[in-house]
Parts: sequence; C-alpha cells; structure tokens
Amino acid sequence: MKYLDLVELIKEKPAYTKAGVKVGDFGAVMSEEPINGKWQVVFSEFYTGKDIADIMVNEEDLKVHESVPKDKYPARKSL
Repeated sequence: MKYLDLVELIKEKPAYTKAGVKVGDFGAVMSEEPINGKWQVVFSEFYTGKDIADIMVNEEDLKVHESVPKDKYPARKSL
C-alpha cells in the first residue's frame, strides 16, 4: 500500500461506522507510510467527490484496487 492508492473498506468496525464509512466505500490513502499498522484514508462520495471521512484505518481492513470495479459502481441518486 502506498500514498494515493485507491482502497476499499472490507471490514466493518464501530469507529468506521461512527465516522460515516461502511464496507464497500472507496477512499484514497493519504499517508506516506502506516502508523502502528494504520493508514490515513480519505473516503469520498462516489459521484460528487464530497469527503465523508478522513480517518485512520487498519491495513487489514482495506483492499487496494487499480480502479473501481464496474460491479462496485453505486446507482446514481435521482435529483
């Protein structure tokens, strides 16, 4: 894992839920290296880019992706 990697949250934890992040959410790694096994990750809304949370996440709770898999694209909300 490295700076700006695209990551998916794959494990649910109360701290993540409290921050507004759920399993399946995507974010970007913002730290150069882990601190005590955790990476700083910014999670954003899929279509708007609006930040949801900027939190520390355990490395084992993240999956690195080259790009967002097509089957992970959320349905667009109607206006």
